[in-house]
Amino acid sequence: MRIEIRPALLAAALAVPGTAQANDYLSIGSCPVTCTAYTWSAGIADVINQNVEGVQATAEETKGYVANIALMQDGELEASMATSLSAYEAYTATGNYEGTEPGKIMSWMSIAPVAMHIIALEGGPVNSVEDLKGKRVGMGQPGGVSMLDANVLMAKVAGDDFDPFRVRLGDMVDMLSDGNIDAALWNGSFPLAPVIKLAAQRDLKLIPVEDGFFEELNAEYPPYFRLSIPGGTYEDVPGNTATYGLANGLVISADVPEERVYEMTKAVFENLDALAGVHPAFGSMSAETVLNGFGSPLHPGALRYYREIGVPGIEEFVSRTSG
Repeated sequence: MRIEIRPALLAAALAVPGTAQANDYLSIGSCPVTCTAYTWSAGIADVINQNVEGVQATAEETKGYVANIALMQDGELEASMATSLSAYEAYTATGNYEGTEPGKIMSWMSIAPVAMHIIALEGGPVNSVEDLKGKRVGMGQPGGVSMLDANVLMAKVAGDDFDPFRVRLGDMVDMLSDGNIDAALWNGSFPLAPVIKLAAQRDLKLIPVEDGFFEELNAEYPPYFRLSIPGGTYEDVPGNTATYGLANGLVISADVPEERVYEMTKAVFENLDALAGVHPAFGSMSAETVLNGFGSPLHPGALRYYREIGVPGIEEFVSRTSG
C-alpha cells in the first residue's frame, strides 16, 4: 500500500477514529455519490477504519466502474467496485482492458448482483425491448460500466437506429419524467434511489427481457446471467420483471499485502449485520455468496480467510481460476 494521501479522496463520514494511528491508506473506487456503489464503499471503509488497526480506508467518488479499473491499473486506487465481467477482463488484460498489465487486479468479495433496468413510463412508446429501436434512450455516463452494458443491449436491438443520451442515472430519470427521452437503461443493484424517486412522481414501468432475446445475448456475452427484479421493488411494478445482470463486488490490487487483506476481509465478514444497516444488499451477503460471478483469482489474503471460514466451493474456485 502507498502511504501518501491524495487531495481527491473523500473523507466525509469516513474519518479514522481519533485514537487510530493509521499508516496505510486504502482508497476504494466507487461511482458518483448518488449511486449504490458509493454507499457500499463508504460502509466498508467505515468498518475497516473501526476494526483494522493501522489502515485508513476512504471511499472515493469516481466516474464509475470502468474508470475505477483504469485508476487501479495506473496505481491511483488500491481497491474498487467492479462487475464480474470487468474484474475478469482487468485480470486477464482483455476486452476493455486489452493492452494493460495482466494479473494486477484480483477478486476480493462479491456483494450483490447488478440488474439491467429498462425504465419507461406508462403510456409511453416503449413497451418491449424491441420498441427501443428508433427511440431516445438514456445510456449512462461515459466511464461507467452501465453505459457499456447499455451499448451492448442497444447494438443488438437497434444497431445505430436510436438517439443516445449518455448522462448519469439521476439526470436520465429527470429527462424521462420531463418527456425528453423515451426510456432509460441502467445496470445496477436494486433498489435504485433515483428510480424510487421517479416512481413517487410518475407511473413507471420496467420492460421485461424475453427468454429468446436473453439467450441470444448470453451466447455472445457469457458473464451475463438471468435474474429478476422482484415485484414491489418499485412502486407501480407489483410483479417480478425478468431481466439479466452481472455479479457486483470488490476487486483489490495484488500489491496490497496479504495480511492487510486478510484483516480487512475478516472485519467486513464479522460486521455484516452493521453493514446491512448501511444498505440491505449486505443482509444477503454470506460465505455462500461471496464468490458469486468471479472468474479471476482471489487475492491471497482473501483466499486465506475464506478457507478459514470454510466458504463452500472454495477449492473448486481456486482450481477453476488458477489457470
